[in-house]
Amino acid sequence: MDTGTNGSLMAALRAQIDTVDDDLVAVLARRFAVTRQVGRIKATAGLPARDARREAAERDRMCDLARREGVDPDLVGQVFDLVAAQAVAEHEQAAREALGSAGPVVAKG
Repeated sequence: MDTGTNGSLMAALRAQIDTVDDDLVAVLARRFAVTRQVGRIKATAGLPARDARREAAERDRMCDLARREGVDPDLVGQVFDLVAAQAVAEHEQAAREALGSAGPVVAKG
């Protein structure tokens, strides 16, 4: 392949990466829309913001899926930890709003 062909191929591949990145953001938006609903339910029911057992099981499941898909499970675990931490923070905020308080909410787990 000459430089022109490589350049065209590179541009096409980068466009595919951009599309996948857009999809990642859309998936995160969908996930947080659902976890916000969970947070409101937990807050209304007086449940803790964090469910450590569920988080651990889901993290394990995601790492197993990563292995099957040929993706680094440590990377997937790190991403999951970030996403789960954000969801817990939003659940804590929902609990504060439900209580009408700006004070800290203890994440039990």
